[in-house]
Amino acid sequence: LRKTVVAHVFGERTMATLGRLMGLLSPFDVVIWMTDGWPLYESRLKGKLHVISKRYTQRIERHNLNLRQHLARLGRKSLSFSKSVELHDKIIGHYLNIKHYQ
Repeated sequence: LRKTVVAHVFGERTMATLGRLMGLLSPFDVVIWMTDGWPLYESRLKGKLHVISKRYTQRIERHNLNLRQHLARLGRKSLSFSKSVELHDKIIGHYLNIKHYQ
C-alpha cells in the first residue's frame, strides 16, 4: 500500500487556507474528515463526518516531519530558508510531485 498525497496547500492555519485545501479535495468526494481538533475545522466541517483524534493525524504529521528533514529550506534557522511563500510552495510541490504523485 502506497501512501499518496492527494493535495497540499501551504500557508498559515486560517479559514482561507482551509478553504483552498477543501477546494482541492472536493473532486475526491471525501467521506470522513480526520483532524486534530483545531476549532476552525469544527466550524468548517459542520454536517460532515468529522473524527477528532491524534491517532488518525499521526501519518500526516510524520509526513510533515519527513518534509522538514528532506527539505532544508523548511527549517527556519537554516541559511536556505525561503523568504517567499511562492518559492516555498513551488519547492514543496516539486518534492511531492517526485515522491508521491508519480
